[in-house]
Amino acid sequence: MKNLYSVYREAIKSLTEAGCDSPEFDAQQLVSFCLGMNKTQLLLNSGSPIEEGKLFFFEDCVKRRCNHEPLQYIIGMWDFHRFSFKVGEGVLIPRPETELLVEFAAEKIQKNDFKVVYDLCCGSGCIGLTVAKLFPTIKVICVDLSDKAIEYTTMNKELLDADNVTIVKADVLDSVGFLGLPRPDVILSNPPYIKTEEIKTLQPEIAFEPFMALDGGDDGLVFYRALSENWFTYINKGGYIAMEIGEEQGKDVLSLFLNKAEKARVIKDASGLDRVVAVKR
Repeated sequence: MKNLYSVYREAIKSLTEAGCDSPEFDAQQLVSFCLGMNKTQLLLNSGSPIEEGKLFFFEDCVKRRCNHEPLQYIIGMWDFHRFSFKVGEGVLIPRPETELLVEFAAEKIQKNDFKVVYDLCCGSGCIGLTVAKLFPTIKVICVDLSDKAIEYTTMNKELLDADNVTIVKADVLDSVGFLGLPRPDVILSNPPYIKTEEIKTLQPEIAFEPFMALDGGDDGLVFYRALSENWFTYINKGGYIAMEIGEEQGKDVLSLFLNKAEKARVIKDASGLDRVVAVKR
């Protein structure tokens, strides 16, 4: 029977040979997920044998990761801001840089009497649901066209017990002014923004993520045009829209709002890259 340490080292070797970016981190996460051990427990129990069933499950997960299936999909949960969310094929994986949208919303809600926040292209619901949990007295409306996105947002709403969230299935490209729903004070969105032709050149893990959550059209700006032309004027006066962008899209997205906004700016992420365009109505 194989011991824990030898299995762990074999996993790192396999993940390295497969070209995974963070083989040691991935192996640690899979040990935690499959065997229920953190890094300290791994070291303390390195000589312990592994039950055959657990070994088979671990090796299967390593094989999936070696085939470049995202670690987040294998585990089925991932942390975002202060909370953990269910994720899987069909929804975009929550990423740390997207937390900038939550931080922007939190700042504006605290300084203003804002009551309604929209999360457009909500995916797993991580943005809108996080805001809803941080501010339980406001109303959050999550919108997406994808059945999988609606499914995961609904599961995560139940997981987090976020009663102040309404989930709407609709196309952000042509829907605005939902009957009976209040106008937003803040719109948050991490829309598809990758140019269609560039998607196939990205790292292999991206191929597992839903195409419709990535594809921003020929120039990557299709959704930003819809947000500018259809949604911006729907925001209550004095409210905001904040959108995640690709690192080279700041000027192009700003230009779509130039003649409509009271003020607009680009916010950089922790790496110093343009990441969010924020616009005040």
